Amino acid sequence: MPHVQPVVTRASTSLSDARTRVLHLYRQWQKGVPKFMIDYHLCLPQSVVRAKIREGFEKNRYVSDPQVIDVLLLKGRMEYEETYNVWKQYPHVVRYFDSNESEPEPTKFLDRFIEGRA
Repeated sequence: MPHVQPVVTRASTSLSDARTRVLHLYRQWQKGVPKFMIDYHLCLPQSVVRAKIREGFEKNRYVSDPQVIDVLLLKGRMEYEETYNVWKQYPHVVRYFDSNESEPEPTKFLDRFIEGRA
C-alpha cells in the first residue's frame, strides 16, 4: 500500500513561494482523488469530490499573510496525509459532503414547536 511520507514544516520565504506550495498541495489532493474513491468506497462522481476539494482551497483564496498561509498549508497537508494513508474512517470523509445537503432549520415558532424544540 502506498504511503505518504511526512514533510518537514518550513516557513514560506515570500508570498510567491507560499503560492507555489499551495498549488503543489492542491495538485496532490487532485491526483489522490481516484485513490480516495477506492479506499473509502465513495459513491459519488469524481467531479463532486474534486469540486469539494477546490471549494476548500477557494475558501482561503484571498489570504495574503504568508504566516497564515503556512498554517493553512500545515493543516491541509495533515488532512491529506490522514486521508491518503487511510487513517480516517468512512464517516470522517463523508462528513465533508453532507454538510451542504442537510435540511434547513425551521424558522417559524410553530415549525420548531411541532418538532419539539420550542
